[in-house]
Amino acid sequence: MQRTKRLFSKGIIHNPKMVTQSQFSQIQFQAVLNNFSMLYNVLKAVSFADNAMVYLSNDGIQVTVEDAKSIQASAYITRACFSEFKLNPRGNAQAMDGGSNELNIPFGLNLKVFTDCLSMFISGDYNSSLKMLQKGSGAPLIVILEQNGDDNLITECSVRTMDPFDCMELDVDDEQQIVSKINIKGMDFFLLLSEMDRNCDDIEIIISPDAPHLKFQTFGELHSEACVEITNSSDMLVTFNCTEASRNRYKFQHLKLAMRTLALSSKVALRTNNEGLLELQVMIDNNDSSHIFVKYFILPLVYDADMTTLN
Repeated sequence: MQRTKRLFSKGIIHNPKMVTQSQFSQIQFQAVLNNFSMLYNVLKAVSFADNAMVYLSNDGIQVTVEDAKSIQASAYITRACFSEFKLNPRGNAQAMDGGSNELNIPFGLNLKVFTDCLSMFISGDYNSSLKMLQKGSGAPLIVILEQNGDDNLITECSVRTMDPFDCMELDVDDEQQIVSKINIKGMDFFLLLSEMDRNCDDIEIIISPDAPHLKFQTFGELHSEACVEITNSSDMLVTFNCTEASRNRYKFQHLKLAMRTLALSSKVALRTNNEGLLELQVMIDNNDSSHIFVKYFILPLVYDADMTTLN
């Protein structure tokens, strides 16, 4: 309890009776968000799976979730979003990424439990701040919520962490495999998908160097189809680059999962490679000049030479 008293006297924790905090004699991670409403909205949007992998680095925090090895989402809360961000691995064996000097501290976290904690102070017009603390591998993530107002309410939660688990290694970084790069206005892209038939099963995305350049077509059980065609001169496209025509089909449900984040976005970068892997990079403006980024990888329903390449 002496350790807890020292932390309490320094203002690091506010509840000296919280026994789980007595183990925090050497804090490895500490971060403060003066306003965490956008963080809550983003994490709630990507919480289509309960458990997430969290990676702490000097650049900020990455939260990755995936479902059925067919869709993966990673939210990047950049260091600039925090008013305070300290990371000290204190000899953690997993602190270095691949033997390099780059810090990368991973742990599993139940994202639903974490967002439920944040939701306690997210409603209303209150000015609330968030502080996160962790000692290290195996230790819980301490969440301290402070609601600034007449009552100055403070809530402290201890969220159990889990051992790191494997996630799919996906990327569209090989320039030789990339066949299209498109930058789209975020809200326009969200509205376009919102107008598609929500009851459809699949969506086909056709990208071509020739007009109409970008085509979205949906397919349903009753053979109902809807189609939207966009040329590269459209106001909704910021940039358009396509080196090879492609046609790929995806579960529309996966696009609907991404729409929760697209509703918050200012810009979206869409990229595909020659295997049909779809990447959506979503930029979200934070409450100040900082940004939160969310990256989606969606695997195609069918990988077939006749399906992915137009002759």
